[in-house]
Amino acid sequence: MAICSVLIIIFAGYSAVRLLNDAINGLLSGEMVVTLVALKVLIALEVLLPVTLYLAVVLSLSRMYTDYEITALQASGIGQRRVIISVFFLALVLGLVVNQLSLHGRPWAYEKIYDLETRGANEFDIAKVEAGRFYEMGNDLVFFAEELDQAKNKASNVWVWQTGPDNRKVTTAKSARQITDSAKGQKAIVFQEGYHYTLNLRAGSDHLMQFQENTLQLTSTRVPPAKYRRKAATTEHLSQSELPADIAELQWRRSTGISTILMALLAIPLSRVAPRSSKYGKVTAAIVLFFVFYNLSLIAKTWVEKRMVAPMPGIWWVTSLHAALVLYLLPIQNPLRRIISKRRAQTSGGAG
Repeated sequence: MAICSVLIIIFAGYSAVRLLNDAINGLLSGEMVVTLVALKVLIALEVLLPVTLYLAVVLSLSRMYTDYEITALQASGIGQRRVIISVFFLALVLGLVVNQLSLHGRPWAYEKIYDLETRGANEFDIAKVEAGRFYEMGNDLVFFAEELDQAKNKASNVWVWQTGPDNRKVTTAKSARQITDSAKGQKAIVFQEGYHYTLNLRAGSDHLMQFQENTLQLTSTRVPPAKYRRKAATTEHLSQSELPADIAELQWRRSTGISTILMALLAIPLSRVAPRSSKYGKVTAAIVLFFVFYNLSLIAKTWVEKRMVAPMPGIWWVTSLHAALVLYLLPIQNPLRRIISKRRAQTSGGAG
């Protein structure tokens, strides 16, 4: 619990710093920042909980080794199998929690995040921005003003860049002001005395329009609705989809619970240290190994999304590799260890 609390605080602080900049610039309200941080923490728990249990097992068992407690347990007839079973059942409970978070909590949280980002367009306020700075309003629009009159809620020498799949739009105006539809609560920017450029990236034909007044609705510049985002799609929808990106997302959700159990079991052999040595001796190696498997999973997920790897094995080859390493390193007799030992003996006998 202590390790998990520290990791959550660190992650929440990192997320808050990134979002507070938008809040200061008037793009998000304080309430939205708190909600977004909470939702991001909920999504991150599918990673934070496994790594928490993983580090907790490494630290606790390493301390038991250094304080001769494992030796005392073995002298009392309690062997490694008992330790493995204890860790396994604890990891099984946490794995089920992580699995539910991935299958149901993750899409729910992403749906709420996308909804807040969409509504966040109405939080933009010219009166709160600073002159001479660029402001990203969503993924496809950038706002810039050379001068600002906050008292009149008016900007001078304004530039707006919009990016689309087939074109680029640039609007420049002598002045601009922000209005709000009292009935719908929708905000818009009204440009006066300016030019609007449309650059067609496919046809190669560009258009220039001069205007006295032009209105830009802010809500049309935000991210697409959540239903177009696979991370917000329900698990039931993904299970029926044949798109590689959907398959990769589904396999990721289903693999987190299994990875939680495997990481906890992997921590058992990594925690073995000599008596009276530092209990932190193998923590660095354990952390490196965790990131190796985590990054391998991300790479495998990307390969499935880009059709570089077929849906089967998909990302499961990483899980299989993880399971094979755990099976080999656990301090018990197992088929994999016997096969490797037998091959080594045959190789040594042949060389002799």
